[in-house]
Amino acid sequence: MRQRYVMLEADNSQAATLAKSITAYAHAAFPKGGSECAQASREALLETASACQLHEGGELALRKRQLGLIRAALRWYAEAYPDDNPAHITLLRQALDR
Repeated sequence: MRQRYVMLEADNSQAATLAKSITAYAHAAFPKGGSECAQASREALLETASACQLHEGGELALRKRQLGLIRAALRWYAEAYPDDNPAHITLLRQALDR
């Protein structure tokens, strides 16, 4: 059976940065009132962001099918908010690009 999750080693601060970037991206890329598909993507990303926000450190499970959107969220966030934890963004991007 295929693995449905990828495990990412992250402390609570890194996970909080990831949550913030995913949340901001979800609101920007999939605003309320869009198509049903866009709303499903938005809700799935916001659920992932919530899980990241609650993460206390160690391995963080992320759905493989969302990796493309999570990578896009980190890229977008790094460009939109370049002064907000650039070290965390860089580390997270490198970890997810493996």
